[in-house]
Amino acid sequence: MNASFVCIAVILCCHIVFVVAVVTAEAFNLKQLTTTFSSRSKVFRTTTRVGASAMTNSLEVLPNWRDVDVHADGGDGTVCSPFCHPLSKASSSSSVATATAASWSDSALQSGLDLYERIKSCKDPFISSVLASALHDLEMAYRLYGPFCIVGSYNGGKDAVVIFHLMRAVHAHYCHETQQKAIESNNGEEKEPSSSVMIPRPRVIYFNNKDEFPEVLDLLRDTVGLYDLDMLAFKEGVSFGEGLQYLVDRNFAPGKNGLSHYGRNNDSVHYPPHPLAFVLGTRSNDPNAGSQGVYAPSSHYMPPFLRVNPILDWNYGQVWHFLRTFQLPYCKLYDDGYTSLGTVKDTLPCPALKKDNDEYWPAYMLRDWDQERAGRISKKKKQKQPSEDSEPKNLEQTVTMSQTSSTVSLDNVQEATSAKTTSAHTKTMSSEINADELNSGVVPVSSSDASNLPSPRPLSVALIVIGDELLKGMTPDSNIISAARALRANNVALARVSIISDDSQDIVEEIQRVTKEVDVVITSGGVGPTHDDVTIKSVAEALGLDMEIHYEMASLLLQKMGNSTEEYEQSATDQEDGLLRRLSVGQLKMATLPSKSELKYLTDNPDEWPVLKCDNIFILPGVPLYFEQKIQVLSKFLGMAPEEAETGLDMNISPSPTQQLARSDTYRIVLSSEEDSIVNALNATVAAHPHVTFGSYPIVDNPEHKTIITLEGRFYNGGYTRSSSRLLDQARINSNSGNDDGTDNNNALFFTKQEMDEHLVNALEDLKSRLPDESILSIDQSDDLK
Repeated sequence: MNASFVCIAVILCCHIVFVVAVVTAEAFNLKQLTTTFSSRSKVFRTTTRVGASAMTNSLEVLPNWRDVDVHADGGDGTVCSPFCHPLSKASSSSSVATATAASWSDSALQSGLDLYERIKSCKDPFISSVLASALHDLEMAYRLYGPFCIVGSYNGGKDAVVIFHLMRAVHAHYCHETQQKAIESNNGEEKEPSSSVMIPRPRVIYFNNKDEFPEVLDLLRDTVGLYDLDMLAFKEGVSFGEGLQYLVDRNFAPGKNGLSHYGRNNDSVHYPPHPLAFVLGTRSNDPNAGSQGVYAPSSHYMPPFLRVNPILDWNYGQVWHFLRTFQLPYCKLYDDGYTSLGTVKDTLPCPALKKDNDEYWPAYMLRDWDQERAGRISKKKKQKQPSEDSEPKNLEQTVTMSQTSSTVSLDNVQEATSAKTTSAHTKTMSSEINADELNSGVVPVSSSDASNLPSPRPLSVALIVIGDELLKGMTPDSNIISAARALRANNVALARVSIISDDSQDIVEEIQRVTKEVDVVITSGGVGPTHDDVTIKSVAEALGLDMEIHYEMASLLLQKMGNSTEEYEQSATDQEDGLLRRLSVGQLKMATLPSKSELKYLTDNPDEWPVLKCDNIFILPGVPLYFEQKIQVLSKFLGMAPEEAETGLDMNISPSPTQQLARSDTYRIVLSSEEDSIVNALNATVAAHPHVTFGSYPIVDNPEHKTIITLEGRFYNGGYTRSSSRLLDQARINSNSGNDDGTDNNNALFFTKQEMDEHLVNALEDLKSRLPDESILSIDQSDDLK
């Protein structure tokens, strides 16, 4: 009985122990489950996915697009990172609040990773090298700044679209690699939320504009949602400077888990803000590019940030090749012939893409990339649209970047100005004089020196004759002799003549070379509507100017040549481009001129075509009949007294006072002696009369006339035919440099008409005395060598 009782007691004790064990285990498991759920709830809250929500916000969706008014923001006195989404607000009891960055969706992350791999594996010879460089530059920016401190400019232009896709590819790769390294360092174990690494959405900004194209906004809203971006769109009226200052002042990067704590003004736990980098679509030929590099600090008058320009060295063709090769979405306006997007008020389809009807080819079919901005209308001074019957007026042509153009200017006015002054022509007009310039004879004139110069200032001209047909011997040239005679008749020195091909780069290099040596450049040829007429475009490139529609020229073309068809005029429904729609393809090309172009009306004849002037370059037609007509009136203009000439020339090439620059008399001596028999006599005379120029020309086709000698007085001591203003300035400086009393020797340098004629007569009498009397057949004042 005792044994039975003991057995029963043992069994009962074992049961009790078992029950206690089971209950304990269940309690332990319940605690673990509760802890795990609580932990994952925190992870979920701090790594909110698109379409999910923060639990503390009652399942409120974190938006992709937020409009920001910097003037009205921060009414509660708090300072929060603009790209973070508030989870709580600071109150009277707590000065610190919490916000979170939105986590990038899995699908958008994978899309970015796929694009990164496709770009890395691209072997296309046209874009592979620039793609590799762009990825490297962005990866370096992410390595230094991280995903929370890099913002992209995304305004819907083609260049902005390119940098956005490059940015999202690098963003995905960098963040994914960072997350994987964090997991590996934890040996794959799940950690507390505070140690987890989130992948935030890519961050982009946009400035709203009431004149924005609706198609641009459609692209932005579609792609912001499609690729799960964090877009901050500044409201209308917010300037670039204000928007950027707003971002820079509040760039408090959250922790690696996405949480950010902020407070009231300077009570924030994150002061000072983190450095910020902006990824921009600037290309080197943009008006605002200036001297920027891939990494460029902001200008001193802007808030501090770093500009990252990953496509700085890309050209127009590479931009489109990338977008089309990788089948990336872009604004549909580009398929309608727009090549550079501004606003509805300053942008038209590119005239170079116009078909023979009322339609345009897509932007990616533009063959002449220099006309990328030809459809942009100046905003600095709005051109009045001339009517078909109105008299053409001189309209100012200017270039201004639109606020919503494909590259955000960021108020880089100073650097844009420096870009234009890099042209060779502008450099020669600099006010700085260095030793090299003095030694070479290229001495620019500053405004401060202008008052010290003598009033007589003869011009020197370079003539550039353009045409493959001349170099190939297919036709003789007559424009050079026409120019030489017309310029000489008006006391304008023709210092240089070049004959070059229809190659644009050859023209650019020749213009940049001769502008260093002469005052005025005249071109002949290459100004028609066909493919080989590239002079005007080359002038723009040589001077660093944009090509744009010149409405005065467009109106003139219609008046002189008429409408292409009646259908175009009837189909023109918009006043902005009504004039352009009436032009043919060839007329549109001829109406597309460098931005500083002027039409100079040099006669009172209303039927005469004006002369096209761009800076100090005059662009004339190459057809001999038309060229001769224009060079006659242009030569008279260049030789006019200032009060008689139209204004508009550069101050350094103002027309010269005719009465002060009256040319020396000339003499021609016709001899029966062979040239080699008069060498000693001629050399002795030349040495004795340095203020006179001599010429000797053998005659081979006349049985009586064997040699012609010419004499002409020099305008200044040291030369006549190379009487460039800059060379004269050098002579003036050299002359005055030796004066201890500070007196001005300008008057001693330049000869009056009476002095030139005296020098000439003395030289003539001396030469006559040295020549055999029987050899002199005639002496006259003709310029003819026949």
